[in-house]
Amino acid sequence: MRITRIRCCTVNRRYDGKASNTRHAWHSKNYVLVELTTQSGLTGLGEMYCDGGGSPQVAQTMIEYEIAPYVIGRDPYQRGAIVQSLMDRLALSARGTAGSIAISAIDIALWDLLGRRGGLPCYQLLGGSSNKVSVYASGGMFGVGITPSTLAAEMKAAQSMGLLGAKIKAAAGTLMEDVERVAAVRDAIGSGSPLMVDAMFSPTVASAIELGKAMAPFNLHFLEAPTAMHDVVGWGKVACATGLSLAGPELSDDRDLMLRMLQADVVDYLQYDVAIAGGLTGGLQLAALAHTYRRKVTLHCAASAVAMAAAAHLGAGMGPSLCDGLEFHLMHDGLRNLLWAGGWRLSEGQLTAPASPGLGISLGSDELELLEAGVCCED
Repeated sequence: MRITRIRCCTVNRRYDGKASNTRHAWHSKNYVLVELTTQSGLTGLGEMYCDGGGSPQVAQTMIEYEIAPYVIGRDPYQRGAIVQSLMDRLALSARGTAGSIAISAIDIALWDLLGRRGGLPCYQLLGGSSNKVSVYASGGMFGVGITPSTLAAEMKAAQSMGLLGAKIKAAAGTLMEDVERVAAVRDAIGSGSPLMVDAMFSPTVASAIELGKAMAPFNLHFLEAPTAMHDVVGWGKVACATGLSLAGPELSDDRDLMLRMLQADVVDYLQYDVAIAGGLTGGLQLAALAHTYRRKVTLHCAASAVAMAAAAHLGAGMGPSLCDGLEFHLMHDGLRNLLWAGGWRLSEGQLTAPASPGLGISLGSDELELLEAGVCCED
């Protein structure tokens, strides 16, 4: 069996620009999908992380010119060797995270393809005995018409969908505004549901400490990205001064950074994204790293149903003793209908994968033709 074709497809999700996270307003979001095909017609799907409305052509060019020539003609059963050879090739290329994101997509697609070939869901290929992963609602944006009461309603509605925890953004306004937002959501979801706050690496160390202390009455599960990503000493100061559990580094593929954070004891939850940090293979390796330091993993996901399915299989494969939970984004929900059409189920804070092989995600022939033709949009 040989890989004969790689293609990239971009799905663009449009927003009205009224909602923003801590750093910028949302006008659109690109989801860059990657499909591998063998000579027998067997396929596998992966996804590259592509934030914001920037050009997805950069991501696609990386696949088409830097990756495809070294994957086409290879046997997908040599998944580990393929991924390692790509990492070795890009190690001295100065491509950095862009290269890791491209490799992540290839790795996810290889696992999907091999699962389909073997008739097994990815969570079983990963060694898991469960098909479930804990998920929490992620949203809580800033913007026009967004108030503490609307945030409370948003997270209350998420509970009715089957999501038992909530995460909201912070550090874009005043400290008092953050307190009011968090208080409203805590009241809405109840004292027994996990509540997380994401500062998106925005505050200074002093501001992060002030924010963390103000969050003390609300029993946070964790504070995410409290200060600048690479300021490990600063993270330690925040953890020591506030007593809060911290999660990160979220949007990084830098394993040295993750190791330093674990060694310095500044994260209680090692947080990463399978569409950035090496796909399912990288996800397993980082889970082993977290386990070595007796820390749990929390999985970031702000992508389409393809990356969501990959992350869910990884979380299920780890099991609840190692995986604390998976982000279920209320805003970035591209192609999520593919989950429900594929038999995925959401109930009582658990996302359940179907028994279908691979990722449990399939695109019909008409949808694939649309994607292959260019950029398709979700309104």
